[in-house]
Amino acid sequence: MEAKFLASALSFLSIFLAIHAQSNDKLVPNYDNVEHQMKFYDIRTPLVLSCNVRDADPTAPLIWKKNGTAVTEVASLRGRYKLIDAERKFIIDRTEPHDDGLYSCEFDGESKNINVIARVVVRVPSNTAVVEGEKMSVTCTVLGTKPQLSWTFGNITLTNATDRFVLKEDNGVPNSILTLENVTLDDRGEYKCFGRNAANEYGVNSTVVYDTTTVRVKGKFAALWPFLGICAEVLILCVIILIYEKRRNKSELEESDTDPQEQ
Repeated sequence: MEAKFLASALSFLSIFLAIHAQSNDKLVPNYDNVEHQMKFYDIRTPLVLSCNVRDADPTAPLIWKKNGTAVTEVASLRGRYKLIDAERKFIIDRTEPHDDGLYSCEFDGESKNINVIARVVVRVPSNTAVVEGEKMSVTCTVLGTKPQLSWTFGNITLTNATDRFVLKEDNGVPNSILTLENVTLDDRGEYKCFGRNAANEYGVNSTVVYDTTTVRVKGKFAALWPFLGICAEVLILCVIILIYEKRRNKSELEESDTDPQEQ
């Protein structure tokens, strides 16, 4: 209990000191997390960075940079942003995952960094079908800054130490691919991929996002039954045709026997 209280007190103190230090700065960015100088955004939505300047000519422009390069020289930003000098704002109307990074505002020799972080988005197939005894593989596609992924099945958190489950890396993101050898009928159900990053750890009211895939396991002989059904239908049809032909031939033979013979 004392350790938890001490940790909370230290965290509060660090935030207080960060805010106090910022109050004396000439440049004041609109951080979402002041202590770590972070700004968060949702992909495909606007990103608005502002940097207030104290005691300065309101018409004097700021210099905005991304990863040390002026935004005017960043190819990926060309034609996608606007600057509102009167409001000290840098705006991207429709953000992409690659718009994250270390931004900065500079004025009169002073600079402030803004660590821009894209919130995580995850996607898995809504349904996954696999045949009993075969291998299952589900990929969790993720966008966002330095994502961390985890998986659950029911109330169980899956790891590489969980029974037959194996978690693999994809595109540099650990735990992106969930595989399961020798699938059984007991493995059917809902599997969830959870995604989080610094926005969840340091943001306010940030929730861990997830997506669900429903795994459907077919029996080994599931594909055989429709084939057998078709064979049975063909056999029955052949028998009906054979009986019909026999009866028709018999009827024709009887009619020929009753015809009067020529004199």
